[in-house]
This record gives sequence, structure tokens and C-alpha cells, in this order.
Amino acid sequence: MTPARVGLLYPYPEPVSPQAWSGTPSGLAGGLAGNGVELVPIGAKLPPGIRQGVAALSRAGGRRGPLANRGPLASRARTLEVTRRLRQAGRLDALIAMDTEAYRLDRVLAGAPALPVATYDDGTFALFARHPDSDISRDGIPAAELDRWIERQAAGCRAATVCCVSTGWAGRSVVSDYAVPADRVRVVGMGHRARGGAGVRSFELPRFLFVGVEWGRKNGEAVLRAFTALRRTHPTATLDLVGEHPPVDVAGVTDHGLLRRDDPAAQALLDGLFARATAFVLPSRFDPSPIAYLEAASAGLPVIATTEGGAGELLGDGAITVHPDDDSAILAAMLRLCDPAVAAALGTEAARRAAESTWLNVAARILAALGV
Repeated sequence: MTPARVGLLYPYPEPVSPQAWSGTPSGLAGGLAGNGVELVPIGAKLPPGIRQGVAALSRAGGRRGPLANRGPLASRARTLEVTRRLRQAGRLDALIAMDTEAYRLDRVLAGAPALPVATYDDGTFALFARHPDSDISRDGIPAAELDRWIERQAAGCRAATVCCVSTGWAGRSVVSDYAVPADRVRVVGMGHRARGGAGVRSFELPRFLFVGVEWGRKNGEAVLRAFTALRRTHPTATLDLVGEHPPVDVAGVTDHGLLRRDDPAAQALLDGLFARATAFVLPSRFDPSPIAYLEAASAGLPVIATTEGGAGELLGDGAITVHPDDDSAILAAMLRLCDPAVAAALGTEAARRAAESTWLNVAARILAALGV
């Protein structure tokens, strides 16, 4: 039997790079291949002349960074290039499209009306615009620019056969903000790279792990405050920090810096940290669907999660959710997980939930939603 040919559209030069979107396109590509489909990556590597022209005109119009990357000129050029590459791909049985705020998926699909198409998102830009601690709010994106991004994403969702999302939080916004019928929205979860360690650690000595590139949005200072207070009653507790942040000189804290996804040695070190930790703490100021929660859970760690975004849905009773502004709640959650029996029980439940949230699982749910 001939395997289904499924296109994976991520509108940048390397559509399945492990560095893109926290490894999401790469993980989904692996999950699709693991489900037996013939994967057809579709990106948008603009020809040098066009890329340079778009960049120059964007700068002349005062757009740089994300404003240039998602500006009208870049969106138009990307839409044309994705359309061309989709035609070059030949016969496809289905298409999965991501980052639809960066191009006009509805126009891309105008030439392929019979093709089953799924979008895949961890949230909507309408949601991000409403939260003061989302990336786009903190970056100060002008309202007029943001409206264009929202319009593109909404048009893409309405043009798709089905809109797949990682959480119900995101799905509800697709329905209410983008006017997509609820029967065309599917919650398919978020995937992850499984980490080792489940069932082999001792929970007797509290060892917390924080992994977050964006120190401010991931609420690192609040974690340090809670940990400092915790050490007054648990002086042997430790905290491992991974990510980019200011220098930290706090008793019991070890700083490991940024551990890149494409560095095998760095990832081996991170695997060891997951295996030795007894709890994962990341009460982000805002997080739509953090893969780090699932990675920690796959290693058998209970998770201290945020209430802000869809993150709290990922692990159910395997996580303790706290508001990022509530220092006392963060401390209480960390104190609770200093109890070996509590930490072990929640870690077992977290591992069970993570086992149902591999990229293989997510890809299978998207393919089922597409009828492939």
C-alpha cells in the first residue's frame, strides 16, 4: 500500500529545523514519519534578490525584527513562495500548516481547493494580544501591525479543513475569536522529546530544576525568591538553573547556562539534570503550551506550572498550578514537593500523562482529524 504523502508547511527556509519554534516542526515531522506517512517539508526560502529587496524596503518603512519578518512585504513574498513550493510538491493527500500569521494560507489554498488541510497552533494571536506578558505584548508590537497578524491567522484557520490546537484554551479562542465552528477544532496536545529518569531517582533530597531561555517571562526571579525562603526550612535543597539569565549567586543554586538543542553534549547534560531532579519549577508569567513541562514529566518529575495560558492543561494532576504573581503559592508548591511521597506520586501521574503526549501521538491525532 502506498503511504500517504503529507506536506508539512512551516514558512521559513528550514521548515523542519530543530531550532524552529522550540523544536515543534522537527518533532511533528518525526511523529508524522513514525506514523508511516511520506513527509514532504514545505518551506519558504526566498531568492536572494527578493529577500534583500524585502529587507531594504522594510527598513525604509521603519520595520525591523519581527515587524519586518511579519510585515506586509514579507508576508506577500512568503505567500507567493509557499504557493510555488506547494505546486512543486506534486500530489499530496493532506497538508499541515503552521505559523499562519506570517503568510496568507487562504490565498495559498485557493489553487488547491480539494486538499485536506489542518492548521496546528498552541494559541491564537488574539489571545497573545490580550495578555500583558506574552512575547508580542512585551515586544510592544503596534496594534495596527498585530491586527494584520491576527487577520492572517484567522483567515488561515477559516480556510483550513480542521484547526488542530495543543490545548482547549487555544481551541476556545479559535472558535470565539476567529469564528471557526467548534466541530472543526480538535485538541491534539503538544509533543516532546522524552527524557530518561522516570522511576529511578530518590525523592529524599529536594532538587528543583528550572529550564527557561527567557528569564523574565519564565519568572526566574520569583523562583529564586521562593527557593531562598525554602532553604530556611530545607537547607539541603538545591536548584539547578538552565537558560539565559543574569549572574546568580545564591546558596544551593547551580547555574548551567544555555544548553542548546542542537548540541549533543549539552543535551546529555540536560538529560542528567532531569534524571537527578525531584521537581520541575517553571511558573511562567505566560506560557501557551510549554514543551519543557512534558519533557520534565517524561522523566518522572512533578511540575509547578503556571495558570497563565494553556500550560496547566498539559499534565492534569501531575502538576501544581500557581499564579506567577503569587510568591506564597510558588513557595507553598515547592514546600509540598519537598515531601518525598507527594513528589513521587505526582511524578508518576505526570509521567503517565507525558506518555500520551509524544510527537507520535500528536501526529496520529492530526492525521485522524484530517481523515488520513
